[in-house]
Amino acid sequence: MGVPQAGTAGRAALAGCLALLLMTSTVGCRRSRPSSAPTSGTATVGLTVRTAQPSYRVGEQVDLRLKLVNNRDAECQLSRVPDGAVTVMSLTRDGTAVAPAIGGAAYYRDFTAYLVENLVKVPPRGSVELALGSDPQSPVGAALTTSTPDGRGGATVTWWPVDQPGAYRLVLSYLRAPLRGVPADACAATAEQGTVAFEVRGG
Repeated sequence: MGVPQAGTAGRAALAGCLALLLMTSTVGCRRSRPSSAPTSGTATVGLTVRTAQPSYRVGEQVDLRLKLVNNRDAECQLSRVPDGAVTVMSLTRDGTAVAPAIGGAAYYRDFTAYLVENLVKVPPRGSVELALGSDPQSPVGAALTTSTPDGRGGATVTWWPVDQPGAYRLVLSYLRAPLRGVPADACAATAEQGTVAFEVRGG
């Protein structure tokens, strides 16, 4: 069971177990094997991101889908969940930067072990798709959530608010945190960034 904390943003107790905490960001993962080969200069891991719909109502879950492609000629491990791997590079609303809130969460089980369990072996030119959804019950209201291991079995959590009406532009990157027992490889990060735009409407 975890209790996230976000400075002045307040506190929110997350009932249930780790699976409940991560539910909004782990639903809808699947793997595929596209036949296209990478071109010269292609990043080791390709990243694209899209939104399930162009606009959302205030309070409606923002639903994003990310696709990671192994552009190597060898098998590598990619995460099938955004936790501990997806990083927000920037978020703007109507052209103005949106500031995140940062806190922590503790769990009844080891967060790093959860991340290791969700690594999958992806063949050359294979791919994995992740779902990242906003959490309407985060300490800062509706927000997209990213997390990294804190080295003590818990996680450092960052909440990116999407609770206000406006035109949003989000830039994401894939950077898998170092995990004990998992050898470092070229698929731990990508030089590519994924950009997606969506609107949140009031009323």
